[in-house]
Amino acid sequence: MTTTSATVEPQATQLSETSSQLGKLLETYGEIAAILPVLTGLLVTTQLRLRGAGALVVNIAIAAVTRQVIVELKKQAGTHSVEGAATPVVQAPSDDEEYTIVHSVPGRIRLRIPRLQTDAAFAKRLESLLLTQDIVLGVRMNRTASSIAIRYDGANLTELELGMRLLHLLEQAEQDGADG
Repeated sequence: MTTTSATVEPQATQLSETSSQLGKLLETYGEIAAILPVLTGLLVTTQLRLRGAGALVVNIAIAAVTRQVIVELKKQAGTHSVEGAATPVVQAPSDDEEYTIVHSVPGRIRLRIPRLQTDAAFAKRLESLLLTQDIVLGVRMNRTASSIAIRYDGANLTELELGMRLLHLLEQAEQDGADG
């Protein structure tokens, strides 16, 4: 059995129409576009049973890919991209997780790191390491809430690159404590 262009063309047209309709839906209901990267990241990290640093990097990457798909769907619908839109990236909290992304928008990310509450030396090392970075504009730490907010210059930085840099700094802060 051979596939003719007569059967492929209607399928391609139908796919294009579906993509356009999805883009219009995402534009109309902006809340869906904002929460979709969150849900996708949660789904992937949960299904892969990722925790800690691995979950951090995967969540950032999945959220970035999901946002790009949303942008492309909106373009097919003839709407403007959502570049720079505030889209939170969240992971389900768990007692055995080391790091959780609480919130992320371009230029700012908030992490939940339980160790901040119990290890003052680690908190101080992490803050010092972050402040030495050329992309970091500011750090606000709330040890009681096990939370750290980082303002950064993301002009020439992808979310994946940011995640890798943060992961490296977190590991460095942990290692410095083990060495000292």
